[in-house]
Amino acid sequence: MKKYLIKSTSVIFMILTIIITAIPFASAATVLDETKKVSFTVNCSKPGYTFEVFRVADLKTTSGSTNETSYSPLFDSISSEVKAGNSKNILAKLDSLSPINTAMPAGAVSCGTFTSTTSTTTKTFSNLAQGIYYVKCTKYPAGVKSVTNSVFALPYFQNNSWVYTLSAINLANKVADDTPTTQKEITNSTKSNVNFTDVSLGDTVEFALYNTTAGSTSNKLEQYTVKDKMTKGLTFNKDSVKVYLADSSKTKIADLTKDTDYKLNVTSEGDGKDTEFNIALTKTYLAKSDFYASNVSYVIVTYSAVLNKYAVVGTTGNPNEDVNLTYGNASSVASVPGNTVYVYTYGVNVMKKNENGTALSGAKFSIYKTSANAQNNQSAIGSGTSDSNGKVTFLNSAGEEVKLQSGTYYIVETQAPSGYNVYGKVIPVTITATYRTAISNGTWVQNAPTNGTASVTVTDTKLIVPQTGGYVMYLYIAGAASLVLGGVMLVIIKRSKKNSK
Repeated sequence: MKKYLIKSTSVIFMILTIIITAIPFASAATVLDETKKVSFTVNCSKPGYTFEVFRVADLKTTSGSTNETSYSPLFDSISSEVKAGNSKNILAKLDSLSPINTAMPAGAVSCGTFTSTTSTTTKTFSNLAQGIYYVKCTKYPAGVKSVTNSVFALPYFQNNSWVYTLSAINLANKVADDTPTTQKEITNSTKSNVNFTDVSLGDTVEFALYNTTAGSTSNKLEQYTVKDKMTKGLTFNKDSVKVYLADSSKTKIADLTKDTDYKLNVTSEGDGKDTEFNIALTKTYLAKSDFYASNVSYVIVTYSAVLNKYAVVGTTGNPNEDVNLTYGNASSVASVPGNTVYVYTYGVNVMKKNENGTALSGAKFSIYKTSANAQNNQSAIGSGTSDSNGKVTFLNSAGEEVKLQSGTYYIVETQAPSGYNVYGKVIPVTITATYRTAISNGTWVQNAPTNGTASVTVTDTKLIVPQTGGYVMYLYIAGAASLVLGGVMLVIIKRSKKNSK
């Protein structure tokens, strides 16, 4: 019995010892030091953002359990949210009270700002009073769709102790930036490729600019402009311009109205000049919500241009450049580059020579699209006369040099030089052009006629019987002499018969 009492007493003593020794440690772990300063670090790997830190409530007292706190809001409008201690509701209320470009309510204490750049991606805010903090994004790029601000209390209780320093807050994860893109395509390419086509003089080429949207209802843009430039070989049809909103499949949602929703600004154009123009959405339109609707993905611009007499033949082509898309809000303006598409065209000429290879001038030719037209001399698309070098340049009815898409055409000599026979056959000439699957050295063309022009040599032969002089004259003289001689002989015969009687 005595042994049992000793053992029981020993066990109780050990338990009491454990409890007594544990109490001080537990108490020490849960005691809040209300005089201690707090700190936290933010980082953002994306440049172009500015964040401002505000203290919106002060630590009031600890109450009840030693790991619970209460706060005194620095302005009345968040009192109920702070009292309830719901951080989600506090954040929502702060965001509604102070959207971007709007001042915080009076009473909020600014604790400094942080602007992210390519070289500055982190900042620590230290020596701060205990309380509730709000990290607000005050400036961000125009492409940003949404920003989630942050709210938190320091210190906070975790793992049976108080934490006075907050680990780095990754602000880059709290922004949804979506840099817009711009892309030009040829929509009626003769080569089934949106990047290039080849056409003839006077043909219409249709273009589309696909521009993705930017901004949001909470980050509305003040500028959204797409700039275009085409070389002098293309004549811009201003009346063909259409602008509309489209969804992610590029299906039209709504047309935009010229001069109300957008402006067409032509900054350079004219006979023999490059054309530059831009489509700019108006500030009034950008202030509306239609542009930022969840189903809107594109602003699509369509228009057409006509290949004119200034078009360059051959592999250089006639570029049409989507220069850039410029967009901006109150905080920043940025631009993204577009792409370039190409319109190719080619020429045809004839070298006129005689049998000795000497150039002949004065020969007339016509060129046709089909063999049947050439056979029947119908619907010629151009005509020309050989010059002193024997070269024939085909001109249309307006006196412009004919330029053609690749393919086969048909030539007929309609009048030969004096003293020569007309070449009596239809002459086919083929413009052969092949294209790459990727642009190389500034061109999509893989093979094409030298200098962009297909040439054919036509040889004429001399007339066997000239039209005047020469052999014909001798025949006339010989015939006349024969008639005279025949008459003389007839007279002599008659006289001879008479005398013999």
